[in-house]
Amino acid sequence: MSQSRQLAAIMFTDIVGYTALMDEDEQKAFELLKKNRQVQRPLIEKYNGK
Repeated sequence: MSQSRQLAAIMFTDIVGYTALMDEDEQKAFELLKKNRQVQRPLIEKYNGK
């Protein structure tokens, strides 16, 4: 039986002060999260998540 292995990496990003911002201004925090995703998504798609 042939086995194949692949190395996987998990990307995790942290937004400094996000929890405090959620407490102060929830809408602003969601906008920051949305911008973060807009920056990352094209790169993830470009390289098929690799």
